[in-house]
Amino acid sequence: MTSYIKFTALSGARDDNPLCYLLEIDEAKILLDCGWYDNFDEELLKPLSEVANSIDAILLSHADIEHIGALPYAISKFKMTCSIYATIPVQNMGQMCLYDAVQSHLATEDFTKFTLDEIDDAFEKIVQLRYSQPFSLTGKCKGIIITAYSAGHTLGGTIWKIKKDTDEILYAVNYNHKKERHLEGTQLHLNSELFARPSLLITDSRNSLNVQPSRKQRDSFLIETIFKALNNKGNVLIPVESTTRILELAYILDQHWGNNRVNFPLVVFTHQGYRTIQFAKSMLEWMSDSLMNVFSQTRENPFELKHLKLKNKLHEVEELKSPKVVLASMKSLETGYARDLFIEWARDKNNIVILPTKCQPNSLSKKLYDLWYEIIKSRIPLEGEELKEFLRLDQIKKEKEAAEAAQRKHNLLIMEDDDNDDNDDNDEIDVNLLNTQFDLYVRDSNNMDYTTNMYYNDQPYKMYPCNDQRKKFDDYGEVINAEMYAHDEFQAAQLENSLKESEEEPEREAEMSIPSKCISHIESIPIKCKVCYIDFEGLSDGKSIKNIIPQVSPKKIILIHGNEEQTLHLQEFCKSVISNGVEAPHVGECINVSAATNIYQIKLTDTLMDDYELAFIQGQIELNDQNPNPLLDIIPPEDKNKNNSYIPSIIIGDLKLSEFKKLLQHEGYNAEFIPSGLLVNETILIQKNDSGRLIIEGSLSSEYYKVRTLLYNQFAIL
Repeated sequence: MTSYIKFTALSGARDDNPLCYLLEIDEAKILLDCGWYDNFDEELLKPLSEVANSIDAILLSHADIEHIGALPYAISKFKMTCSIYATIPVQNMGQMCLYDAVQSHLATEDFTKFTLDEIDDAFEKIVQLRYSQPFSLTGKCKGIIITAYSAGHTLGGTIWKIKKDTDEILYAVNYNHKKERHLEGTQLHLNSELFARPSLLITDSRNSLNVQPSRKQRDSFLIETIFKALNNKGNVLIPVESTTRILELAYILDQHWGNNRVNFPLVVFTHQGYRTIQFAKSMLEWMSDSLMNVFSQTRENPFELKHLKLKNKLHEVEELKSPKVVLASMKSLETGYARDLFIEWARDKNNIVILPTKCQPNSLSKKLYDLWYEIIKSRIPLEGEELKEFLRLDQIKKEKEAAEAAQRKHNLLIMEDDDNDDNDDNDEIDVNLLNTQFDLYVRDSNNMDYTTNMYYNDQPYKMYPCNDQRKKFDDYGEVINAEMYAHDEFQAAQLENSLKESEEEPEREAEMSIPSKCISHIESIPIKCKVCYIDFEGLSDGKSIKNIIPQVSPKKIILIHGNEEQTLHLQEFCKSVISNGVEAPHVGECINVSAATNIYQIKLTDTLMDDYELAFIQGQIELNDQNPNPLLDIIPPEDKNKNNSYIPSIIIGDLKLSEFKKLLQHEGYNAEFIPSGLLVNETILIQKNDSGRLIIEGSLSSEYYKVRTLLYNQFAIL
């Protein structure tokens, strides 16, 4: 059965904006990614806000801000309650990525778009999936099966296969076919049987005009560029995404530092660098086979990164001897540690900034070549009159809160005394056990006192609040806490680390408790440092994309996430491969991409389909004002003669020519593939066109009819 499929681009169509798309399959509405940029402009989310309440499921592809950045905001502000699906690395790394973004903004401004707690709430709702694990959706999405496959590009990055009945939809964005140091390439071009001939392919055109060097050339150029700067006593700044592509760069540089005994400091400078590396250590099964082999042979975790220092304070980086190499967030240079270092290091002609990715429009990294003036934001301690005013207002606030708390306590004690007088037969309860909060009798929405309502006639017991934590499960059941079963030596080490952290905690609290304010000023930055772009995006280039799409051979294609030039270029190529069915929608445009465009849902009466399991039908549609669904009923006898027409046969099934070739050879025929199709005994040609229709050609002979009969036997013919 064919489904009714619609697609709407909410963001990221014919431009470089973040990815967010609405896919409708019959009554189900699925959100494909929920991206934002690290400037968190709310204007980009207006299309999402209009449909947020109707979303039934969200599929997340990658753990960067362009794919998951708007998720906490959508969950908290738009009150979305739907299920969210992602791989385990996307959940863990995505959470750390947004932590880093929020902390970067809080260092320079009063960031209020969403909080760290709202990030936790959003990512707690994610249902974790593994690669190649079919998962059946429920509710309005009943009948839809989703499966995650490796996309390359990022750890846990996903190509989504969405299947309902006979329709298969592939959502493949930001994939990479090349094998990297820490990741295998995508499966998209490797398994033709798994991905061949989907009903619809949704893919991006972002890299359709890009030409890439080989991985060996790229890595060599990176090392040469870095050491040229270091030997000239210049620092190297590499702005990166805090949890995704940083892993590839960190692993390459750490290996080179170890193999060549380099003494220059190598630093990862992000807010969540330690936790990011810890997650990477625990997810080797999601990485390349070569890393797994290293771990199996040496029992050493490849992401120990012995030569790399993890820092999260600016003064800690400044204390390291120069020159040094620093991988810092954020990649856009709009905020974060990378921006702080850029402001300092841009003034030195010996320093260099290496841009490993192309960033969002209008960001500092995008305009780095011609930007000379920039607004500088920072947070500074309050002084003088501002500090006195802050302390005065803070004291007033504390006094007000104390007075309100005392009044609440007084009121509660009075009500408790009244309650004790009315319930002499109850055991006495010491009010000092709970001196701030009690269960109170209130009136319900029908203005009925609980004490007189028969459903509430028993006095409720006083209870502490209980919040059940959601338990996490993996393939082996509930996830356990490994520390509970650790050896004494390990527990001692853990205790020592926790003591060190507790010693550092007062310092952190002292830093946060210092009254401060956010300021901005315009500063002229003389950009004397060198700037270099080295492609470490980890995406397939234009030539590879044009090879992969014909291998997948989709029946229809939707092109998204690329500027106008890139989109039109790939659209022209796809039209040369697929005669029709290539769409490149604009933002807000809804397109119908059903296999058959004229599809309507109707109900059949029992008299029409009384004794049939499968039949040709002739009927008439009746519209009734009382029932919004049209009815298909039998044609009255007097009108049957007017509608007599020839009904052709219908062939049901899907034949793979490779399987039919084996059958022909088993029957004694000589069958081989030639460029135009399957040639049988050098006299009969069987072809399959782009629409899936089979064509058999040959001279009329007994041999031709025998081959045709064999072909017909592979189908159900009505």
